[in-house]
Amino acid sequence: MKVKLRKSIFSQTKLLPLKEEGFTLLESIVSLYVLVICVSLISYAASQYQTIRKQTFLDRQLEWHLFLNQLEYDSRQLVFKDSTTSRVRFEEFDHIGKVQRIIVYQKDLKKTTLIKTTELGGYQPLLMKVSKVTFSKKGDFLIIEVLFSNKETYKAQLKITQVVEELEK
Repeated sequence: MKVKLRKSIFSQTKLLPLKEEGFTLLESIVSLYVLVICVSLISYAASQYQTIRKQTFLDRQLEWHLFLNQLEYDSRQLVFKDSTTSRVRFEEFDHIGKVQRIIVYQKDLKKTTLIKTTELGGYQPLLMKVSKVTFSKKGDFLIIEVLFSNKETYKAQLKITQVVEELEK
């Protein structure tokens, strides 16, 4: 009895010519190391982003100081008119002493924002997530007290340089 042996396609080994080269083990390990470093840096950046976002949106101190800086800068060109507990009014005069526009700072009744408005309907949100705003005048100072929705309270005194009655005399 004669047995005939067949060679399968899979059993044949092909040798690569010397011109074709692949990645070495060292190159593969280095590329995997670089990939691991990139993934770890991305996860670290994501965690830092979440921390910064949490501090920015939960702590209202930065927003409060930006508001005070803007209000102090704006009030240099404005003249204090009057105030109630919920709003304060300023007037802006042109070079000949005529009222150019009236600016009002108040809490928006529909939203939780402190806004700056003009008589022409202009609207600028200044502070977000505000529960209560109180304005009062004591001598030459405008006192502003703000309670945010996260229960933080901030209070400031702003020097009023000009009052309408003084300007008219």
